Amino acid sequence: MNKLLRCAALLAASQLAASCQHDADIRPSNYDELALSTGHWEWDRSTLNWAGNRSPATEGYTRQLVFGSGEQLLLRRSGQGDYRTSYQLSMGPLPRCGYKQASFPIITYSTNEEKLPNNERKTYAVSQQNGQQVLSITGEDACVDGGAYETYHWVAE
Repeated sequence: MNKLLRCAALLAASQLAASCQHDADIRPSNYDELALSTGHWEWDRSTLNWAGNRSPATEGYTRQLVFGSGEQLLLRRSGQGDYRTSYQLSMGPLPRCGYKQASFPIITYSTNEEKLPNNERKTYAVSQQNGQQVLSITGEDACVDGGAYETYHWVAE
């Protein structure tokens, strides 16, 4: 009986370890598209439900995202110093928006920006629109007027 319990415990532990490894290996389907090649994502606009639309024209500066190796993000803003931070990609639900069962590509990073705030945890998607690669980022609280919707287009260098 004792041997049977040890076997059952070992089997349960191995299944748990296998399921943890499987979850850790999950990547968004467009994981590699954030760093398409040499270039950057150029900011087009941000929509903050409580503060309207903002863009380079309304704010007076450009903004670029460069996703690099080692999960490092470089945020360039014209007229301001570069900001470096780390980012993480994952898959997960958005319980605040009522999507508790669905899993979305998630990117997590902080910009510490006061004029263009957004949640640290965001969904993202890369799509093709009018012949351009477009990055859409949506803060997890956007559905409750807390996050922002951001769009960028790819600029190859």
